[in-house]
Amino acid sequence: RQMCIRDRICIFGGSSSGIKKEHEKLAITLGQIIAENNFDIVFGGGENGIMGAIAKSSITFGAKTIGIIPEHLIKDELINTNFPNQTNTELIITKTMHKRKQLMYSKSDAFLILPGGIGTLDECFEVLTWCQLNIIKNKNVGIINFSGYWDPLIKLIHNIINEQFMKIENLNYFEEIKNIQSLRKFLKSI
Repeated sequence: RQMCIRDRICIFGGSSSGIKKEHEKLAITLGQIIAENNFDIVFGGGENGIMGAIAKSSITFGAKTIGIIPEHLIKDELINTNFPNQTNTELIITKTMHKRKQLMYSKSDAFLILPGGIGTLDECFEVLTWCQLNIIKNKNVGIINFSGYWDPLIKLIHNIINEQFMKIENLNYFEEIKNIQSLRKFLKSI
C-alpha cells in the first residue's frame, strides 16, 4: 500500500454509549489503533455514543473521517461541533437512510461492528447480506466482541446455520474479533 493512500474502515456502532463504560473506552482505543495503522474512518456522522467516541479518537491520532448522515437525523445528533480537529472531517448529508448506507458501503474498504442497537444490527446484517449476494466483494467485516456483547448474535448466526436457513460458508463473510491482537491481524488483512 502506498503511504499517501489510506484505506477506509466503516464503523458501525451505537449513537449512545450504553450502560457499560467499557464500550466507550474500547471505542477510544480502537480509534487510536485504526489511526496508528494508517486507516481513515467512514461513520454515521454523529458525535455521540460509540460512533462519536471512535471518530474523535481516530481524528486525535491522525485519521481523517467521513461522516455520512441523513438530513432527518441532524436535529437528533450534534455533528462536527466538538471534534478535536475539524480539518480532518468531511460531512456528507443525504436525503435518505438508504443513500447514507449505500455511500458508507461504497466509500469503505472494510467494516467493523462495535456494540450498538437495532441500527447497528441492521447495518451489520445488510453488509453480511450484500457479501452473501456478492454485491460487496473482497471487503473484510469484523465483529468487535471483546467483552462478549455480541455473543448472542454469534450464537444466533450459528443457530440459523444449524437450522439450514443459511450455509456454513456464510461464516467466511465476517471475523469475530475478541482482542487487540486479533484486531491488528484483521487490519493487516485489509
